[in-house]
Amino acid sequence: MIDKYYNGVIEQVYNRVGKTERNIVMASYNNDFSIENLEMIKRYQENDDSVFFTWHEFGYRELTGAYEPFLDTICDMFRKYRDGDFDTFLTECGVYELHREVFRSYYENGICEREEGVLLNEVEYEQGRMTEAIAAMLKALAKTHPIVLVINRFQMASRSAFELVYALITNPDPNIGLVLGVNDSVGRWESIAEVWDGIVESLEDHSQLYHIGSSNRRRTELKEELPLVEGYTDNVYVDENYEKSIRKVANIVEFLDYDQAKRYFQGVEHKIKFEDAKMEISCKRAFYLLYARTSILLGELSKALELVSEATHMSPEENESMYRSQCDFLRATCYMYQGKLEKAEKYANLAYGHAMESGNAKQVFRAELLKVMTRMSGWYNIFFCVQDIPIEAELIEKLMQYGYRNHLAHIYIYAYDNHPKVVAKAYRSEAALFYFSKGVALAKKIGNEQLVYDAYQKNIMIAATNGMNEIALLYSVRTYEFMKSRGSFYTGRLMSGIGYNLSAMGKNEMAQQYYNRAIEIFYELRLPEDIAEVYYNRALNYIMQERYADAEHDLLISMKVIEKLHLNSLRVCNLSKLYALLALAGISRKDRFTCERYLLSCRQFLNYIVEKEKKNKNEEIIHDYAQCDDDMFLYTFAQALLNQYDGNFEGAYDNFEKAEHFLAQAEGNEFFSYRIFRQARMNLFRQTGRTQLYEREEELLRQHEEMCSEMESSVQMDMLQEIEPENDSSSCRVSETSIEALIKQEGLAKDFQSTKRQMEFLSTWQKLIDVTNQQVPVMVQNAISCFINHFNLDCALYICYQDRKPNVLYNDTGRNMSDEVLRGINHAIKEYPQGFVVSKIGEGFFEHQDMISYFGVDDVCSFVAVPFMKNGTLTSLLIAYVRMKDNWHGSIERYMLNEDDLNIYQLLFREMEYSINRIEAYEKAYEMNRKLQAAAVTDILTGIYNRAGMYQQLGKIEEQLKGKSAGRDIGLMFIDLDNFKHYNDTYGHDVGDLILKEMALIFKQVSQGKGFVSRFGGDEFIIILETKDKDTLEKIAKDIYARIDANAGFKKQIEEYLGHEITVDAGRLITCSIGIASAANVHNEDEINELIRKADDLLYTVKMGEKGHYKFI
Repeated sequence: MIDKYYNGVIEQVYNRVGKTERNIVMASYNNDFSIENLEMIKRYQENDDSVFFTWHEFGYRELTGAYEPFLDTICDMFRKYRDGDFDTFLTECGVYELHREVFRSYYENGICEREEGVLLNEVEYEQGRMTEAIAAMLKALAKTHPIVLVINRFQMASRSAFELVYALITNPDPNIGLVLGVNDSVGRWESIAEVWDGIVESLEDHSQLYHIGSSNRRRTELKEELPLVEGYTDNVYVDENYEKSIRKVANIVEFLDYDQAKRYFQGVEHKIKFEDAKMEISCKRAFYLLYARTSILLGELSKALELVSEATHMSPEENESMYRSQCDFLRATCYMYQGKLEKAEKYANLAYGHAMESGNAKQVFRAELLKVMTRMSGWYNIFFCVQDIPIEAELIEKLMQYGYRNHLAHIYIYAYDNHPKVVAKAYRSEAALFYFSKGVALAKKIGNEQLVYDAYQKNIMIAATNGMNEIALLYSVRTYEFMKSRGSFYTGRLMSGIGYNLSAMGKNEMAQQYYNRAIEIFYELRLPEDIAEVYYNRALNYIMQERYADAEHDLLISMKVIEKLHLNSLRVCNLSKLYALLALAGISRKDRFTCERYLLSCRQFLNYIVEKEKKNKNEEIIHDYAQCDDDMFLYTFAQALLNQYDGNFEGAYDNFEKAEHFLAQAEGNEFFSYRIFRQARMNLFRQTGRTQLYEREEELLRQHEEMCSEMESSVQMDMLQEIEPENDSSSCRVSETSIEALIKQEGLAKDFQSTKRQMEFLSTWQKLIDVTNQQVPVMVQNAISCFINHFNLDCALYICYQDRKPNVLYNDTGRNMSDEVLRGINHAIKEYPQGFVVSKIGEGFFEHQDMISYFGVDDVCSFVAVPFMKNGTLTSLLIAYVRMKDNWHGSIERYMLNEDDLNIYQLLFREMEYSINRIEAYEKAYEMNRKLQAAAVTDILTGIYNRAGMYQQLGKIEEQLKGKSAGRDIGLMFIDLDNFKHYNDTYGHDVGDLILKEMALIFKQVSQGKGFVSRFGGDEFIIILETKDKDTLEKIAKDIYARIDANAGFKKQIEEYLGHEITVDAGRLITCSIGIASAANVHNEDEINELIRKADDLLYTVKMGEKGHYKFI
């Protein structure tokens, strides 16, 4: 029956395409089913009418490509129906200029090429543009030839294909018909759940989802079925032709389907780590580099660092400099996006150095560009640079030469025209901003709307933070006009920004309406972080109105978002500023305790920022996030109010003076508190009888009020007509309860993803520590390096204790672990045997300052200590921490460690301790066995092989010769000591033993590198040499006698041993007799034994005649 219903669905869509608006349907069934032999498939394929009919069935033994099968459908249709140039077609369809090269190369040879790379801040934008382009191409082709595409096993499609289908459903084209066959028995992979649900819900809403029954067949019954990767939950097929697969996944990456690429990478990684996959080393290097680049663009920076670390260990002999440059380039990129700018600069310089060594001009250029990008944080989550950045003309020329127009536009926009006085000219004409306008024009030319939006945001922020609110409003209007077709997200951010500027102009009620509308938009989009920003802006509006309880409420909502979502800050302010605002609101409500508590937290962050500010005064560039004048103003202002509340008027006066200094530096950024600041100073001066100062403050306040009044009247508010919120925005239509529920839900979702990722790391960790072929220091180094990268930590210290003595196995803290420091750490941790975790947003940070001080209290942001005890004795200790950052906005990873981190670290390092004990036990057992084995084949007295050892070595030679026609040339010396009995009887057995050792040493020296010697028994020795050449053997024999003669009967050694002089007759001096036999093409032990017999017989004849010489057979 399933055949009949499936045919019916296909026939229905085919007959409706081009006639009805919605022609996308889903046919779901149970168990597996192939559509290859369906009647309608065969019928419509043979039709030669105006409809382009094709079908595609995802296979279980194929790696699914990006946008499969739509890309090939477009190529096939263009070749069949179009005569024009493919580039022209791309332009007509509005394909993003940076993507045209990718489409063109794929169309021409099936291999995607792209010269200019993707920036992390533009990944989502580019993915959207890619999907839009493919939808536009399909619609353009369908205008003349309607399309019917049947896709079976659609649940196996890539994320990009799901996104495209969803776009075609939400913006239907009557000329496009899709039949999506879905096996309900096979689950969808988790990361596409949201878009999948969107597809299903949309089709259900329009009654276009059919259940067509069960095939009663299982996938295992199909001839093409192949077992999938065991132990990998997403069931991605991994073709063991890795070279071919990596080429295909490279295409997937260039089409920006990073989720699909990641699924394949994880499957291969599983095979490498747990199944010992056989992969050519060159292929493995390419795999790790591509996986690392993909992880960066997914924002999984710690994973990327882990992969680069793996890749670095596989440096090739050829083109080593180029390969190292690529690895350092990726590592620098990770650190840049994480906000670890010093490390980023270090590795960018290394990448440049290796590129220069390689002689690859393009790689040199890329490294040069990366060094410049690092100084601007890769344009990731920054608004602007406080100072202009000098860019060498040569680099600008190279950007043009290599076609890096998007990067060039970013440089024009961010590196120049950053001074407020320059931005002020924009009110008359944007052309006055020479480089800025040049960058915006270039961004528009290549079609980068995201960059145009970011550029306008840059000027909005510069204007708003410098009191030029009319310019900020002007750019808000320009932004809205340019981006209004791009969706409500941009509208929400503009609403919040306009509200901020209206607040600065004193239009508090009007601002409230914009804030309310922004909250409603972001709630609909389920974006709690953006809601927190609106609450922050609204809190400033409340402070202006002296509604401190309302301000504190909104600030606490913002803090709750930061804590629940494990953020490092808000996009628009540092944590220190939030704490200072809370302190200000607290003391303004006469809540001394709250104020003091938040001031303490604020100071924890400001200590670091102040030091960075001092350092940055000697640097070329400071970013928007590095400024702290407004934070310092609010801190000293709140501190002054607290002093005044306590009656400490001198302290208040000093802090007010400091606040005055920072207020001047902060320029227009503190509009919301200027009036209350002046009034507070006036109140202090009145209390302390400083009339002149009071009158000066009063005059300053009057001037400020006049200026605000003039600005309010001069700004043309009608410019906001297009962006006015709805009439009923006087109150927010989203309840506080709903917002708190959203924050909780998103926090739980983020916690779940974090926990899942940590659990996935357990298998990697087990592989790293479950080794027996590595020494403990090597294992610990490798494991902790991976651990630091995975958890985005900065520093770690790992100590093991043996007999209560510390052994530092890992330390990258930069701190000298002296005996005194180690004793202090040991003493401090004993008070917390369960371990602890703290961060500067938690009150427990102060409790642990004794321990943290060993690593720099100001430098540490969050800190974890994980001790392990046995019977009350410390056995090992892990300390790890995250340092304060140059850029709190720069990384998508979190910095505030919590109890979840402590728990997983305890699990990981308990296993580490077990592994160390296991390795040490193994090493002890191995050493004992080695000694036992050595004793069995070694002569204890002389240290050379005994008879058993000799035959063991001969056995190895015989094993090497198995299966080979040619044998080995062997020379054998059978040696018997002469006059040994005289020494033994005259001077004792101890001297006899000394003689045996000295003679054994001579035999060992002459055979070194040529063969080996063994003590055959008593005073008999056998030397086996890998030659049958008589001259060589004779030379060795003569060398033996020369060495014996040089020792003169070992008289000196014997005298040293006995402690007195001795006399040895010349005729009684120790020497030896040697019988020498040799043979060619020796294969086995029996042939060796025959040589021993011959040499022994020859030795007998030597001994019967004149002793102390050698004879050949």
